[in-house]
Amino acid sequence: MRKWMLMASATILFGVAVLAFVLFPRTSPEVTADQANETVISLYGGEVEQTTESGDAYRVEFKRPDGRYLALVNRQNGQVETMELLEKTEAAKEVTEQQAGEIALEQAAGTIDSVAYNEERNEYDVKVKEETQLSTVVLSAATGEVRKISQEAVEASAPVNEPVPEPEPEPDRVITRDEAIVLAQETLSGEAQEAEFVQTADGGYYLVEIENDQTDQEATIQIHAIRGDTMSVEWDEDD
Repeated sequence: MRKWMLMASATILFGVAVLAFVLFPRTSPEVTADQANETVISLYGGEVEQTTESGDAYRVEFKRPDGRYLALVNRQNGQVETMELLEKTEAAKEVTEQQAGEIALEQAAGTIDSVAYNEERNEYDVKVKEETQLSTVVLSAATGEVRKISQEAVEASAPVNEPVPEPEPEPDRVITRDEAIVLAQETLSGEAQEAEFVQTADGGYYLVEIENDQTDQEATIQIHAIRGDTMSVEWDEDD
C-alpha cells in the first residue's frame, strides 16, 4: 500500500512539472547582446553602433569602411539570420593621381602612360610603359597600398627616320685684293701697279694692272671676285 502511494505521488509530481513547463515556457535568451555583437564582428568586421532586441532576434547595427549594415541574430542559437546594407559610405580618396604615379614608378620601371581612377573600387589603375613592356599597377586610393601588378609585352616602336636638314649654303666668298693679284700674275708675271674692285650683280670683279719691266709688257687683267676666273686680258701695246 505504501509503495503504491509513493508511485502515485511521483506520477503526480511529474505531471505538475510537465504542466508547469507547458504553461510557463522558458523565455530567457540563450545568447546575450554582447555575444551577438561578437558573432557579427567576427563574421563581417567593422564596429557595432547599436544593438536592440526585436522579438526572437537582436538587431545589430554596425559600420564598416564601405557602409552601415544591419544584422539580425537569433537570440536562441546565436545564428545570423539576415544581413542588409543600410547606407553606403563614399570611400575616402586620400591619394592624388600624382602620388599614385610616383608609387607605381617605385614598383615598375618606365614612364607613366596613364592614370585612371576606379570610383567603385576606390583604386587607381596606373600604366607604366617601357620599351618592350607595359605594367599595370593597381593601388588603393585611400592608403596607396599596391594591390596588384601585371605586365604585358609590347612591340618596340621602330625609330622614326627624321629627314636630315640640308646644310644652308655658305654665302659666296669674295676673294681678297691680294688673291686677285696672284691670280692675275698667272697671266702676266710682274709687279702689280693697281688693283681696283668693281661691284656687280654677280659678285663683282677686280681690274689688276700688271707690268713686267724685263719683257716691257703691261696688261690689265679682269679677275672674277667670287670664282677667281680670268674674265678678260687687255694688253698695252704702246711702244
